[in-house]
Amino acid sequence: MKRKLITLRRILIAGIKNFVRNSWLSIAAIAVMVVSIIIILSSIVMNVATQNTISELSKNIKIAVYFLPDTEEDQIFQLKKEFESDSRVAEVTYISSEKAQSDFIESNKTDQKTLQGLALIGADSLPASLQVSVSDLTLINSVADLARQDKYKDYIEDLNVGKQDVQRTIDDATTAQKFITRASIIAASIFVGVSILIIFNTIRMAIFTRQEEIRTEKLLGATRSYIKGPFLVESAIYGIISGIIGSSIVLATVRVISYKDFAYTKDYFSDPKIMALCVLGSILFGILVGYISSSLAIRKYLRLKRW
Repeated sequence: MKRKLITLRRILIAGIKNFVRNSWLSIAAIAVMVVSIIIILSSIVMNVATQNTISELSKNIKIAVYFLPDTEEDQIFQLKKEFESDSRVAEVTYISSEKAQSDFIESNKTDQKTLQGLALIGADSLPASLQVSVSDLTLINSVADLARQDKYKDYIEDLNVGKQDVQRTIDDATTAQKFITRASIIAASIFVGVSILIIFNTIRMAIFTRQEEIRTEKLLGATRSYIKGPFLVESAIYGIISGIIGSSIVLATVRVISYKDFAYTKDYFSDPKIMALCVLGSILFGILVGYISSSLAIRKYLRLKRW
């Protein structure tokens, strides 16, 4: 056990020396990898923000079923029950004529002309209604067909399926979300590819620099893992540093943003668990990229299979 710990210590020291020895290339590799991590994390942040925007807007899109004044509550509840039994429906709210009147007065209490107009036409002019929310907005029209059945047509005054402007905004947000995801994947892939190339060349130079040392280690009976170890450690250092820097920049930026509609996203990424997950995920991603790069370089230039 003690021998293994000594071997591990030597591998770590050799890896750190390689990292310092190739400092300029190391900085370049870390910089490009940091950009990759920033792009990926920023994409995740923007997707969370966009998804929250879509969720908030979706709450404003409902099926509104307005009933004729003489409609019995039993008839209304019959339709309400049919909506509630449908798996596509998320929530059904019954608003009586009296509740509609009080809500209208409360929302227009500063508008005396509107209230006077309501008094002239009569408070009972506001119909009872059902407000129906769906679990999937793409199904809203098919759910509305439940209220269009012949058995309900005699006591339904009007049927309103959402607000077109809100739906258009949601469609635009969904399109933007897809574009952000695709653009981020493409950009991150490019920078990850550049990172792999830079680390590959850095490890290759480290192998060439240590050729005599590696040859001596082979003659002394060093194992393959002992020779490979320092190069893997060096690439892991790139990943650790890049992950910490990249995630710190993104998380710090999120905390600085004070835009009101960004509050949910800011709170979400301020959660210590989410922050830790972002940092850990960034580090693991960086280590994985470094491992792939160094493994390719070791396989091509170290030629461990020949001894």
